[in-house]
Amino acid sequence: MTRVATAPMLLACFALSACNTTDALVPLVDIGDSSTNMRSSPVTQGDAERMAGTPPRQQTFASQQRSNGYHPAYNQMAYRRGSGSPPTTMEAQAMALDSNGSSPVASAPIKARALPEPISNAQAEEEDMVEAPAREPPRQQTQTAALTASSSSRGSTVRFLPIIGAPVQAVTPLSRQLGAEARSHGLSIKSSNDGSTAYILKGYLSAFSDNGKVTVVYVWDVLDGGGARLHRIQGQESIPSDAQDPWAAVPASVMQQIASKTITEFSTWRDARDG
Repeated sequence: MTRVATAPMLLACFALSACNTTDALVPLVDIGDSSTNMRSSPVTQGDAERMAGTPPRQQTFASQQRSNGYHPAYNQMAYRRGSGSPPTTMEAQAMALDSNGSSPVASAPIKARALPEPISNAQAEEEDMVEAPAREPPRQQTQTAALTASSSSRGSTVRFLPIIGAPVQAVTPLSRQLGAEARSHGLSIKSSNDGSTAYILKGYLSAFSDNGKVTVVYVWDVLDGGGARLHRIQGQESIPSDAQDPWAAVPASVMQQIASKTITEFSTWRDARDG
């Protein structure tokens, strides 16, 4: 190759090597070194509000954290008391509970009531026969008159022990008629557990079927206040019936007749004994 041809090629290679150097990429004006420690601070919400010309908002979150985790506390507004007669807010309810021990809007507690015990046959008999307590008579003027009245009143008192042998459907009309007949004869019937009565009547009843009829047999023992027997009243009533159950065939009228005869005989005996 000649010297004339070699010179242009060297110039071209020199130009290409000049374009690949780093000096061609460096600008003429320095815009700052990125490795320096001078950095701009981040823009906060307060900075943004100041630049916008609005007043800063109040901080709504508590800066402190709870010991068991991050639970920000919110600023809560107090409850307003209602206008109703009773307290209408949770705070008022709590204050009322602390002071009175009960809710001011709760209904009054229901008072417990004891249920009545089942009425037995003996109790039903006693309720049918025992009369209501009489009004207390005027106080006697003299002690002698008071003692006489007390003795006479005690001699006319009687109580019935539970009747033995008869079902309730037969005892009910018998007991009611005994009470009515006793009062009509001037007797005062007391409770079965009253130990101050002068006389006690203890009754036994039985019924049986025989030759197309039903017979009711009754026996009454008259006892004194201590339980000693003084007299016995007994009798029987018969009605025509072929019933398999004797007591089912006995009507209430038969039991009423037995009661009337019993009180009549007792009163006759008592009058004769007391003179």
